[in-house]
Amino acid sequence: MLSSAQAAEAAHILDADRVAPVHYDSWAHFTEGRDDLAAAFTAARLADRLDWGREN
Repeated sequence: MLSSAQAAEAAHILDADRVAPVHYDSWAHFTEGRDDLAAAFTAARLADRLDWGREN
């Protein structure tokens, strides 16, 4: 499992145009959630690559 910062780094290394986060919420063992992921991608200047899919 990647941390939010590791996911942002992987997106950078892979030069991913789009990143669709999955399995970042709803399980008790997760220590980081959507806000942490968004913050890490923002810090890495990659927030525009996040695709959260359909918002409810």
